[in-house]
Amino acid sequence: MVKTGKLKYGVAHGFTLMEIIVSTILVALVLVGLTNLFVLGKTYILHAQYRVTGGELGRFFLEPLQMDVRQDQWGTNCLSSSTVPPPCPPAQTIGNIPYTPAYTIDNVTGTTLRRVKVTISWSEPTT
Repeated sequence: MVKTGKLKYGVAHGFTLMEIIVSTILVALVLVGLTNLFVLGKTYILHAQYRVTGGELGRFFLEPLQMDVRQDQWGTNCLSSSTVPPPCPPAQTIGNIPYTPAYTIDNVTGTTLRRVKVTISWSEPTT
């Protein structure tokens, strides 16, 4: 005996147009959320790379000054004033991003020592 399929009340079972539209909207919202997650992740990673580069350049800007830490040379080198002008290491450009150093020299209280700080600044490109 062969069974034949019957339609219940003469209507085929399937998705209605409204169900398809609602499911498409839900899938689109999920995809937009995932896309934003990846874009923000990329921005965070690039920002972290710029910070690491700035930190490494800080060391690069301070290393040449180690030769100028003698007391008898403070008045004749780039460490002679409170704001360091050139010939101390100038700005460096890496990947089309200029990293600019700003040197600050402070006297250490209670001693004849001086503390040199370098602050690296850069402008991150907008994506």
